[in-house]
Amino acid sequence: MPRLLRIVLLFCAASAALVAATWPVVPPVDFTKIAPSDFSDDDLELVTPLAHFAQVADAVVEDGPDRGFIKIAVWRSSGDNRPYNARIQENIIALAWFYTADRAWNPYRGHPAVRIRLEAALDYIARIQNDDGRFSEFAPQKWNLAATAFMTKFLGETLELLDAAAKTASPVTIDPGVLARAHATWRKALVAALTIDELYEFGTTCTNQYGNLWPGGLAWLHLHPDDTEIRALWEKRLAQSIPDFQSPAGFFYERQGPDFGYTLGTHETNIRGVWPYVRDTPRAATFIATEKKWFDWLSWNIVLQPGADWFAVNHAIETRQQHPLVRHLETPMAEHVPVARALSLTRETRAATIAAERTRLAKDWPGVAPLKVGNRTAFIPYLFQDRRSPAYYPTDAERDAALATLPWLARDRFNHARHDDRPGNGGADFLYLRRPAYYAAFASGQATTKQQRYGLTLLWRPDTGVILAGQSRVDGLVWGTYGPGAPIAIDSRTFRPVVTISKNRIPSPLPAAADLPDGDLVLRYKLAFPRNARPTGDKTVKFADDAITVAVRFAGPFSEKFPFVVAKDETVSVEDHTVTVRGPSGPRITLSFQGATQAPSLTEAPCSLPGRRIVCVQLAAADKLDYSLRF
Repeated sequence: MPRLLRIVLLFCAASAALVAATWPVVPPVDFTKIAPSDFSDDDLELVTPLAHFAQVADAVVEDGPDRGFIKIAVWRSSGDNRPYNARIQENIIALAWFYTADRAWNPYRGHPAVRIRLEAALDYIARIQNDDGRFSEFAPQKWNLAATAFMTKFLGETLELLDAAAKTASPVTIDPGVLARAHATWRKALVAALTIDELYEFGTTCTNQYGNLWPGGLAWLHLHPDDTEIRALWEKRLAQSIPDFQSPAGFFYERQGPDFGYTLGTHETNIRGVWPYVRDTPRAATFIATEKKWFDWLSWNIVLQPGADWFAVNHAIETRQQHPLVRHLETPMAEHVPVARALSLTRETRAATIAAERTRLAKDWPGVAPLKVGNRTAFIPYLFQDRRSPAYYPTDAERDAALATLPWLARDRFNHARHDDRPGNGGADFLYLRRPAYYAAFASGQATTKQQRYGLTLLWRPDTGVILAGQSRVDGLVWGTYGPGAPIAIDSRTFRPVVTISKNRIPSPLPAAADLPDGDLVLRYKLAFPRNARPTGDKTVKFADDAITVAVRFAGPFSEKFPFVVAKDETVSVEDHTVTVRGPSGPRITLSFQGATQAPSLTEAPCSLPGRRIVCVQLAAADKLDYSLRF
């Protein structure tokens, strides 16, 4: 290669590098200049994001068509970190928070290197928006509700932060043109989500997504109180959503049924986002009323593990996620909904946790592991959304008083029903049965997603905790009757039993939310393979004081399975016609049976409940099987 050509190429390469590297670097924080004592208790959880912020901010693309895209896989999966995915840009709130936060320990307030990235990211959001206001998530121009609705919340909070910072004694601002374009982008997204009927209809099946419009719209109205068009659209959709989004049974619809993960997660963050705007206003009553119904539903579908700090969730019935337990909630609703206090982090526990964290940081400052790039929740925007929305932390005494009101602790005998009428073919029924020795949950009716598992979904003893739990989405780990070689129980999907109590038939449909008469409750139903109109058997399940008894009649070979939840100090033994789960203090549950064609088989599987494993007992039979579960 001629010398002159080499010089020209080297010059061009150097020039290109200079053009590309026009932004100042966001410097990593110098932890030698700050100390744990600089952080308030509320901000202590920000030590790790502070340590990682420079790496995230420096990942904002500097030039080209993707200028402003946050090109680092720390929020959503690596495969989803694509320029067309507006969900990635939800971390715009992190850029804005560190740029505006007036904290002695925050070196990024007003930092020019952060400002240029924040401005670029805001303009990038505007560029990837469809003309009608929608955003895409999973593919270019595949506009959807989630990307659009979530953006109204996170972009709204971002612009709230910028508005507040500009009004301080030492104002922090961004380019006025960028700011105006961001407000226009935000409004277009709100109009799209509030007016496009297709988005609303989808929102009735994934309510957590549409619920982002509640804080997103309220933030807009806070900054633009004279926008009567947005106010009217927002109020119309909120009123419309109350009967459309929440089942008469109490849960919020996710794929036409209950889902604990999305409702305890995204939905509750939406409520936290709403609360600063509606607190102490007449509008608060609307949200409190729907939350009371939700927490009432939840109270029937969780059980406390004695001596532990978690509740097992009746998660076999959930439609989308797998959410097997709840430890602590942090929600402002605990101030107004007593049941929510039973699950809330208490003031005393929170204080002890903070004290322990301060002790740890004093020994190992800052004690932060490297950012886990590729982990979908390594740097989450919710941490910054929740900063203005404090939760209500009950005292230990308030928590204990609320625990005592949970139905399976407050009473030792009832038959309770919940009915949802949305699914076709008669809806779905959820029964909750308390006897002095046990608490049971049983689901039937129309399943709405493939991962749901119906039938006997949960068993709990008041002294030892959960003893049987169906597993959503997992084949073979659910109670019920299995045909030859079938991976899923016949009665874990859609079926409809006849309900009798003390030999009196209970009318169908069951009530939306009410106690049934006292007495032994019996379920009778046909066993038929999916898509097979001809029944192959029938089953009777009786809930009595001393036992749950079951009679199965089936045309040919079949098996019955029991996913027992077994602790580390418990054993499962097989004797003549019995299987016993035994703990240190004696038997927890005994399965007695007649009609099995061979000895029971035991299969172990992992369990997502702490310190537990699943031991799935399988009874093989032909034509006939009778058994009882005694406690």
